[in-house]
Amino acid sequence: MPDQTRKLAAIVFTDIVGYTKLAAENEPAALSLLEEQREILKPIVEEYSGNWLKEMGDGLLLTFNTNLEAVNCAIAIQNAVKDIDNLNLRIGIHNGEVVFQGNDVVGDDVNITARVEPFAAPGGIAISDRVNASLERDPEFSTKLLGTPDLKGVGQEVKVYCITSHDLPETDLSQVSAKLEPEGFQWNVKNSIGVAASVLGLLFLINFMFLRIGYADKDETPSIAILPFENKGPETDEFYAYGISSDLIADVTSAGLIRVAGLNDIEKLEYNKMSYDDLSDELFVRYVAKGTLWKMDSVFQLSMEIYDTKESKVVYTKRWQTDWKDLATIKDDLSDNILETLEIQILEDSETHVAESNPEAYEYYLRGKHKFGKRKNLDDIEIARGLFRKAIELDEHLLEAQLDLGVTYQKTGDYDQAMDIYKPVLEIAKLNNNQPKVAHALNSIGIIHSLKGENDTALDYFLQALEIKTELGNEFSSHSNLNNIGIIYAKRGDYDQALDYFNRTVKIHQEQNNKPMEMAMLGNIGVLYERKGEYDQAMEHAKTVLDYAKETDNIVRASISYLNIAHSHNGQFENDLALDNYKTALELFLELGDKDRTSISQSHISQIYFRMGEIELAIDYKERALQVQKEMNDTESVAWSFVRLGFLNRLSGNFEIAIDHLTQAFEFLEENEDHEMEFYSNLILNRIKKEKGEPFDRVKLLDLLADVDEIEYLTNFRLYELLGNKSYIETAHTQLLDKVDVLNHDLKEKFLNYPIPKQIVEAWEKVQS
Repeated sequence: MPDQTRKLAAIVFTDIVGYTKLAAENEPAALSLLEEQREILKPIVEEYSGNWLKEMGDGLLLTFNTNLEAVNCAIAIQNAVKDIDNLNLRIGIHNGEVVFQGNDVVGDDVNITARVEPFAAPGGIAISDRVNASLERDPEFSTKLLGTPDLKGVGQEVKVYCITSHDLPETDLSQVSAKLEPEGFQWNVKNSIGVAASVLGLLFLINFMFLRIGYADKDETPSIAILPFENKGPETDEFYAYGISSDLIADVTSAGLIRVAGLNDIEKLEYNKMSYDDLSDELFVRYVAKGTLWKMDSVFQLSMEIYDTKESKVVYTKRWQTDWKDLATIKDDLSDNILETLEIQILEDSETHVAESNPEAYEYYLRGKHKFGKRKNLDDIEIARGLFRKAIELDEHLLEAQLDLGVTYQKTGDYDQAMDIYKPVLEIAKLNNNQPKVAHALNSIGIIHSLKGENDTALDYFLQALEIKTELGNEFSSHSNLNNIGIIYAKRGDYDQALDYFNRTVKIHQEQNNKPMEMAMLGNIGVLYERKGEYDQAMEHAKTVLDYAKETDNIVRASISYLNIAHSHNGQFENDLALDNYKTALELFLELGDKDRTSISQSHISQIYFRMGEIELAIDYKERALQVQKEMNDTESVAWSFVRLGFLNRLSGNFEIAIDHLTQAFEFLEENEDHEMEFYSNLILNRIKKEKGEPFDRVKLLDLLADVDEIEYLTNFRLYELLGNKSYIETAHTQLLDKVDVLNHDLKEKFLNYPIPKQIVEAWEKVQS
């Protein structure tokens, strides 16, 4: 290995916007532009004591001794080139370690700078959080947080900002092709050419969509479904029934050790036409509460009964008649009656302020809940916000209305506005020593920070919320905080810490005998083990969940389990076992009509057949996936499938079909900037041209290569075959050996005898001889 020299520096990447297109249309003009860039920029870089390290096509790699020198130089550069035709630059700046290796410059921090640069607007400057921290105390500068870039292959989290002072343009994220980390907890798996979405991340989120409340025997925690009240009055009064029911579910859920079916799960059923026993079976609860509400002028008549499906009898019934102004009091009475009937130990006092609030404010609050809960478009959300604001205007201490108002902004991605609402709620709750609402607000603030990619701050708020929940003694309600904390650690790549919190969540559900939730979390834990490469543990968890899914006839959970089992076999290159489980999962997804997972399964099957050298079968399954993606109108996945089919058809010698597929991918690229797709498409097309004895554009390919996040062994091998550069086959061979190093001897030998690995080994040996 060449000698290495390391140096801490402010690192700058520049890129000319639209250069690739210019080079394709007018190569002499493009080359002249590079010379003009060199003449204008070099003196500016020298003026700010910068180092001109490397030119990469139209891009530059520069370093400076300080962040301020780098930023001031970048501003001077943008001012110098803003009136020059075609010399429209994006500039990215990060601070870290530069590693000089022979004649090359490498290292995580160099890669990070390259990932930061695409977040700059044309003519603008994007910076990492390290650089931003050095500017925060300088009133001359103002910046805006954009999010957390998706840094593949980089073991650290970085936030990215744009500089908004000095007449620099602000970044419009809708115009940025580079990716931010997705909201929530998600993962992607890249195949050899193109991207195949993995269900690993989807599983984590979707598990919770299919949770069923565990059935409770007499020695278990009680479980109940509180059906929406039936409105006996005019349709215009429906919001009373909906709002009271929603509030009642929230109160009972938070009050003690009880499991309550969610309103969304109930509303998926035709519950008004179902018997109590059918509802019990469908929602996995023992008790069912059902009530009616009838408003006559300013008087309400309410009734409610609770049915015990195990004892097959009504265990509670009561009727009320009350004045409009006392409706909130009746709601609290209902909550207390349910808890007393089920003999629930109250660990958290249910909210009492609602009962004491302005009745007109409470009505506006109920109207807002109903409008938002039944929303169909953005207009409905705006109406709900107006109703919540009216409630708050009448009673500023109605925290429920304020929290729900925050949710309306959170759901539409207006995180700053949501935060401006949640933080005052937190202060009011602290002032009133309302600990449940303090925990609620802390958790809500944590979610906003998480959605903005500010994971460290989110973790701090989640931990504070968990501490309060623990002090209140309500373990069941703390499971959501444990889960959120686990998600943050998983997003940070700290899988051991994530596993610790997920396992604590599992323990709570085991103590509550809540088997569905336990199985959901075990499935997610299996996903983490798969991410760690601990396939035996991942397989064990997936099979445990599969057994439970079979026992309970849960086809959705079974299908996902088969898919995760297949992933574990695939990770160990156990092709036959992986194929068997992918195909079983595929049959179930087809039965369920789950198009997304259908295409994912077909893509994985195609990938395995390619690995085994069964190119025609690989083409067949990829064409099936393409058809499903077209039905879903998933244009990006369709384009990647065209790229993949271009690759596979080239291998099989179907050059004209391959070119036709690539042409359709290029049509997508005309409207969508995707550097990786453009690179892979050109790589395949150039390989076809070479095999047909036609000239190809080596310079353009290398230019595109500089923008690709991660190059795997197969791509390096294809680059070697195309360009003949020995460094590519050396890298491919090293990557291949690293990949199989964790396999046992027999499996390693079997893998190295698959067609592509075998070709790579033979090519490397030939180069060495």
